[in-house]
Amino acid sequence: MYKYLATIFGGIILASLGFLHTSIVSAEQPPAYFSTSFYGGDIARSRDKEKFREDWQLRDDSFIGGLEHLKLRYPLKDGWLIKSEIKTLPGQRNHDLRLEVLKEDLFYARLNYKRFPHYYDSSGGVYKNFNTPFFVIPEEPIADRQNFLLELGLTLPDLPIFTFSYEKKLRDGEISSLTWGEATETVNRHIVPTIKDVDDNANIIKIGSEYKHDIANIEVEQRWEFTDVETTRTEKNFTNGLPSAADATVIDEKATYYESSQTTVKIDKTINKKLSISGGYRYTKVDNDSETSIQTFNSAGAINPGGFRNNWFDSDSDSDVNSHLWNFNVLASPIKDLTVQGSFRLKNVHRDSVSSYKNDRAPVQEHDITARTNNTTFGEAIRVTYKRIPRIVPYFEAGWQQDDIEVKEKESMTDFFQRDTDMDYDRQTYTAGLSFYPFKRFSGSIQYRKEFEKNEYDDDLDIEAGNISGGYSAFIEEQDIDTDIYTIRLTSHPVSAVSTTFRYEYRGQEIDSKMEGLSSEQAHTDTQTFSGSVTVTPFSNLFLTSMVMHQNLVAKSRARWDARAPLRAFEGSSTTFVNTAIFALNEKTEFSADYQATLAGNYDESVTDYAPDPIGLPLEHDYTLQTLTLGVKHKIRKNMTLWSKYSLYDYDESHIADIDDYTDHLFAVGGEIRFR
Repeated sequence: MYKYLATIFGGIILASLGFLHTSIVSAEQPPAYFSTSFYGGDIARSRDKEKFREDWQLRDDSFIGGLEHLKLRYPLKDGWLIKSEIKTLPGQRNHDLRLEVLKEDLFYARLNYKRFPHYYDSSGGVYKNFNTPFFVIPEEPIADRQNFLLELGLTLPDLPIFTFSYEKKLRDGEISSLTWGEATETVNRHIVPTIKDVDDNANIIKIGSEYKHDIANIEVEQRWEFTDVETTRTEKNFTNGLPSAADATVIDEKATYYESSQTTVKIDKTINKKLSISGGYRYTKVDNDSETSIQTFNSAGAINPGGFRNNWFDSDSDSDVNSHLWNFNVLASPIKDLTVQGSFRLKNVHRDSVSSYKNDRAPVQEHDITARTNNTTFGEAIRVTYKRIPRIVPYFEAGWQQDDIEVKEKESMTDFFQRDTDMDYDRQTYTAGLSFYPFKRFSGSIQYRKEFEKNEYDDDLDIEAGNISGGYSAFIEEQDIDTDIYTIRLTSHPVSAVSTTFRYEYRGQEIDSKMEGLSSEQAHTDTQTFSGSVTVTPFSNLFLTSMVMHQNLVAKSRARWDARAPLRAFEGSSTTFVNTAIFALNEKTEFSADYQATLAGNYDESVTDYAPDPIGLPLEHDYTLQTLTLGVKHKIRKNMTLWSKYSLYDYDESHIADIDDYTDHLFAVGGEIRFR
């Protein structure tokens, strides 16, 4: 395959160079701009390669390098212009081709093709008290992705601009994730790693028109999407850190066909210098059909009928969605230095779905579920800014949103599953802040944001004593969310060689939930974020910069909010450092160094009055990720530069057996050539 791709891209390169030569001879135009950059290298690996691939999306067992870019920009006769750019890294299976042909006030055509892989780690966290907290899947999950985009446009003067585009997206391979399964080591826990095979094929077509006129500016776009997705998820059980061959395996297969149509209209008009308005409408229609089968297999690979899990089959599931969205915006300046922005938004979404399920137990259980959802959303917002006060710019923002959602669900064959719920959401946001610059070399801003959210759920089908056919026994009846956010930002430039920035944000949130048949459940979170940077240029040939960001999260929750219930406390923190130094030895030689590090740690505490052991799935994960890059550039000619670099990637974590630790060394050399 690599030889085939190399032949294609090599032909494109030779054709581009040949065309360039011919055009320069024949066209009475300035010479073209042409540049190319290439490099080659290798990675020396130590320990876990799958984790390294997931973190950096680099294959460490293949050649690093290739053609980083080949750019061509050439003007032809009569205003025509050709632009192209090629990237191909064969060892990494990463390729990118861009081609554009255009003539001002007439036409343009753009072509873009990308192919690149996405790598996933093969391990998944389970339970910190296990001797093997990370269980490993034998496979090495990789998903190959391809994107193709063709755009055409007609740009005649004094006429509307017409556009057309066709986009194709492909994804084929395996994805790693966590799922609900069984992990056994003295006790059972239910988080295990899994592999999902994905075959995704999407086709997107757009046609549009844009017209600018003294009366108004109008944009219209019609979009269609046709997507086929087939997925197969394999769920295995684990015992003492290894897949359990004697236990059953669950295969979850889905086939989905997605078809949508979207029509968008936008209009904006400038009335005068003090007033402008804009508005839009979008209509979306979605048809989603799918089939599902969930089957349990025994150790011999045969279907286990009526095993410890049901084998469920959904021969047909159909969902139809219709959505209408209107919005209106105003920008006004009623008096000098006062700016007012306002917006109104109305959205309605209606969804109907029908699904038929059955299993293979004796007797066979069949369920025919119908559902209907109607969602109406009103949103209003306003922002006021005043610039008359010397060196201070205050502003105020407010936003309101009201949602009314009606959900009806019914199992029409046995009345096993029913629901009739009316949901009301009320969200309010208020923001006050100001920007200030009291001195020439100093500026900053402060902001306070308050968010309220009140959710109410009215179930017409309530649970009755001895009757489990309607509603939900623990469905939330009411929920209140209260959030406070404080932000401060400072920037200073005390001398010409030094500049600094600092930012701090505090976010506190209280959540109070009331459930049917139970007492309330409360939760509280505190998040603090600090970040700052310093840039120093003591000499004209030396540049130094350093940045640090620290985040701390504390979360507490109490189920049922009584003295006997457990208090769950979690705290996590992460700190990231970025340091860069660039030193120009002379006009031809430059040295650079870059060091980055991330330190993360979190722990879980459980306090209970009636149970000595932790509950749930405690999390304990500390790691350090470091990268160091040293480089040198040397300009051997005015238009030719050679460079080399060394990079160190090191990852160390606290898990038993260091299962995801790695240390990789990258060595690379390359060059760049430019012509004008």
